[in-house]
Amino acid sequence: MPRIRKKTSKRGTTHQREKLKHKVSQGRKKAKKQVRKAQAAGTTQKKSKKDPGIPNNFPYKDQILAEVAESRRQAAEEKQQRKAEKRAALTGLDVEDVEDPEKNINIDENQNDGQGFDGIMSIRPAPPVPSIKKPVEPLTSEPAIPITQGPASLREVLQKADVLLHVVDARDPAAGLSEALFKEARGKDIILLVNKIDCVPRESLASWLSYLRLTYTALPFRVAEAFLPSKPNLPPVSKKISVKLDDALGSDAVWQQLIKANKSGEELVVALTGVTNSGKSAVINSLACADLLPIYNLNSTISTKGPHTTTSASELVLEFPDKKGVNVRLIDTPGLEYVRTEDVEEQEKEMARARDILLRSRGRIDRLKDPLFAVEHIVSRADTQDLMLAYSLPAFSKGDPTSFLAGMARASGLIKKRGVLDHAGAARIVLRDWSIGKFARYTMPPGSPTTSSSTNNEGILAMLKSRKELRKAEDVKLVRLQPGEAEKRDVLLDDVWVIDEEVGENEDDDEDAGNEEVTGDEDGDEDGADQGSDSESSEEGIVDDEDEEEVPELLPPPKRKRTVSFAVVPSKGKRQRRFGKNVTQ
Repeated sequence: MPRIRKKTSKRGTTHQREKLKHKVSQGRKKAKKQVRKAQAAGTTQKKSKKDPGIPNNFPYKDQILAEVAESRRQAAEEKQQRKAEKRAALTGLDVEDVEDPEKNINIDENQNDGQGFDGIMSIRPAPPVPSIKKPVEPLTSEPAIPITQGPASLREVLQKADVLLHVVDARDPAAGLSEALFKEARGKDIILLVNKIDCVPRESLASWLSYLRLTYTALPFRVAEAFLPSKPNLPPVSKKISVKLDDALGSDAVWQQLIKANKSGEELVVALTGVTNSGKSAVINSLACADLLPIYNLNSTISTKGPHTTTSASELVLEFPDKKGVNVRLIDTPGLEYVRTEDVEEQEKEMARARDILLRSRGRIDRLKDPLFAVEHIVSRADTQDLMLAYSLPAFSKGDPTSFLAGMARASGLIKKRGVLDHAGAARIVLRDWSIGKFARYTMPPGSPTTSSSTNNEGILAMLKSRKELRKAEDVKLVRLQPGEAEKRDVLLDDVWVIDEEVGENEDDDEDAGNEEVTGDEDGDEDGADQGSDSESSEEGIVDDEDEEEVPELLPPPKRKRTVSFAVVPSKGKRQRRFGKNVTQ
């Protein structure tokens, strides 16, 4: 019987396997090369499956096509409605007026909504005047109050004023005081207006009023409902919606104090001073019960036009409520600017810069190139237990910003490759909460705080929430901070305030200083002003659109180049087996 040959194996040789791998790798390289060429030429197209459609013999084909057409029409209408609402939110007009084709309203709708960290808005001290503006209906039946241009510098304002109404923030009143300003206004009546009392607990306000009244005349105040800051990403209040203009808390006490100061019976000149974003313009609007001066709005922070702050003095004349024929002239001034001091250490400059940026909270402070130094200043002043409760963090050492940011990054899921924690992203979350008021902070006066207060303010204090009530409020993180110190730097008195014009194309390159912003938007030099005026403190901080690529935290890490490792060449006569081949060198 013949011998049956054993079946041969179907297993390929090593040479065949390596040959197949080589062909696969070459095919992938070729495909990647074609993709790169298409991207360079701008002809990249995504492969999409073609819709086979509905067969002709399918029953009810006409009804299905009609339903599809109707759904597309409804989707187009909804898209157009959302577009009109967005345009109305940016302009403050009604949706019907925005949809009117006769009114040519040009709006840049490609704007960041402020939720992400991948775009930087250029912030300006004042929005440009729109080419077409809807005539605003008068809020009251009374004639409009004329607004005129005021003095050109702070020294001229102080020389002209009879009363200095200095506005401070109730969350940290001591930080808004200026010893140099009060020294320059010696001999005049100085009234401290503690604004934004609705942002602090009742106990904190009572203690601060008792502390400040040991030296000054202090009055609590909260602006009218129409001039309260709105939440970000919400459309502005429509003119048709009834808003209260005469419900300011503490306005009666202010008028009574001004009547006492008017001893001559003639026109009283009152100058309103304070740091940027302390609420001076909103106070004037509340006293006048009318929308007269533009105020800072959180919604405008997200728009490309930028938020508005006062950049030059404005005057308006009001009549005393109880005295007919006797007028009071109110002068609205820009935020205080301070003289730069060079003979200080670098650490003190950094602390002063962080203090200025956080005090003014002007613009998108969460867009700082280096947000860590500002959060370090917050952690050094904040109560550790309050921070732990506010952000639901594990215990960390007191005054340790690294541990705090590490806990914030883990709680927020900000973890990079290889488990690296994104401290910068966590710091931006804290600064974002700080700027929109979600990070509710308060301070207590130094020493042993007293809780006794005047009987004139019992009604106002009763309307405020206590510390326990604020902690239970939703979307509020109540944190106690150490009180700030009164500003000891000299005030710029002779700098001339320039009326803003439309922003030019090359303004980013030309501006170094000159506006009153603390958290400005322009990209300044980093050697510049950590100790100087508001503009000097800020212009190095915020990242502009053109410099966005300089932020390493916001961009993915660069791709590593492949390195080719060459094998050691054997000596002659030796044989090397590689990839199934016998290679003789």
